Amino acid sequence: MNPAPTLPDLLHRHATTTPHAPALTHLRATRADTLNFAQVAAEVTATANALAAAGITVGTRTVLMTRGAREFVVTFYALLTLGAVTVLIDPGLDRRAVRRCLDETAPHALVGEPAAHLAQRVLRWASASIRIKVSTSQSRLGPWETVTSLRAAAPRPAPAACADQAPALIAFTSGSTGIPKGVVYTGRQLVLQSRQVATAFGIRQSTAALCAFLPFTLYLPALGAHAVIPPFDPRRPAAADPARLHAAITRTGASVLFGAPALLTVLARHCTRRGITLRTVTDVASFGAPLPSGLLTLLDRCLPADARIRSVYGATECLPAAIAERSDLRRRAAGDPALPGRLIGTPIDPVRVRIVPVDLPPTAEWNEALALPARTVGEITVCGEHVSRTYYGRPEAITAAKIRHDGSTIHRTGDLGWIDEDGGLWYCGRKAHTVTTAAGALYTEHIEPHCDRLPGVRRSALVGLGPPGRQEAVLCVQPDDARADPAGLLAAVRTGLDQLAGGPLVRQVLIHPRLPVDIRHNSKIDRDRLAAWAGRRLPARNHRPPGGER
Repeated sequence: MNPAPTLPDLLHRHATTTPHAPALTHLRATRADTLNFAQVAAEVTATANALAAAGITVGTRTVLMTRGAREFVVTFYALLTLGAVTVLIDPGLDRRAVRRCLDETAPHALVGEPAAHLAQRVLRWASASIRIKVSTSQSRLGPWETVTSLRAAAPRPAPAACADQAPALIAFTSGSTGIPKGVVYTGRQLVLQSRQVATAFGIRQSTAALCAFLPFTLYLPALGAHAVIPPFDPRRPAAADPARLHAAITRTGASVLFGAPALLTVLARHCTRRGITLRTVTDVASFGAPLPSGLLTLLDRCLPADARIRSVYGATECLPAAIAERSDLRRRAAGDPALPGRLIGTPIDPVRVRIVPVDLPPTAEWNEALALPARTVGEITVCGEHVSRTYYGRPEAITAAKIRHDGSTIHRTGDLGWIDEDGGLWYCGRKAHTVTTAAGALYTEHIEPHCDRLPGVRRSALVGLGPPGRQEAVLCVQPDDARADPAGLLAAVRTGLDQLAGGPLVRQVLIHPRLPVDIRHNSKIDRDRLAAWAGRRLPARNHRPPGGER
């Protein structure tokens, strides 16, 4: 019986059938580097041989740290070829978080750009475990071996990849609601994820996809698609140059766009202001946070009328899990105040979504009695073959988030939501972000979507100050125009809140010039930072518990 194909196997098949088709284009400020499938496959093989010569083999935990898209994709496929376990850490994490991630995984090898090696040496990241160091490029910063120099050595056949059920990737979460966790994926799950991506977004052989969401770049070569990497800093998608994004689409004829709402907003505003229509684009997929209704309006103006616009729900542990189509997004934009939360779409086949009680304690085995009925808010759980089953070195996180069920694993997302009678999934916010006042609980997505639609509001965020159960609910509002009249905006927001169920529990409204966002997508609100800011603006002596006089 032949083993199931791996991502590198699928890449090499395309290199055989369509060797000259473009596989990877990395657009830089002054040039574009394009590799066809034959070239990518050859580089993967040569890099795998070089890393094998350095001592990397089956099961070697290897941290991959490089900002170069070409090196990132080639090295990842080379490590899969060797059966090594790639460790990926969000480049935006602070030094202490990176140290914790590396100490936790105790990697054996570091493959990355010279700056990563220098940081590892100076900051002594995983210094007790890392024994193999290979640089992806030449540098005067240190004495590390390079992929190029190892390639020049006598060729050494790379060993066969490990079993498809063995760990292949440890991808750390962003830590936006706690300590980053290492999510473990097997080689088979990576292939399944690539198929989910192809099916969900219409990716076919030769499809040109602009990837401003870099994890998806890793799947496209195995699908025979053309991965286009625009000139932007993955750590700061909101700061991307929209003119360069537009030029990348025009130059490559990209028909699919993958990106966070922050980056898509920058691009859509640029195109709308200049009357530009992105005529080659047939599909847009937004990741990282619910797609705002204002962005949907902008995209409607700069895309062809028949283009598909989708907002994707998922997490590092389960991506994709559900998709909201353009019709869903328009329905959500209508904004019925009686419906709590945001519609985030329908679970993709074969993902199964169930809602469990908010206060469900750690549960080892599934019981159907745990599932809540439709229109009941609880914690969202997901189950599917491509959903990660475990975390690396975090038994307490496994206990808290994983439930066994008939040989599979149900993942507790930590998100709150409910399912309507048509199977639509509605998102009410992170469980950790619930504001618990003396008069009741407030979910962020019960308040924010309605306030975001008020005239003059670009975005809003709800935070709680004080101890759980006695928190003061504070709404922070970012104006559409920095020159807006603060008093008028506050009055309009207050009026809007009073029309919402639970809105009167929000006792304070503050104007913030630019709401802080997460490090990965620049789209999710960094509520810890925002609450700290609000606390400084509202000293404890001025906090008024909900239900008191205004």
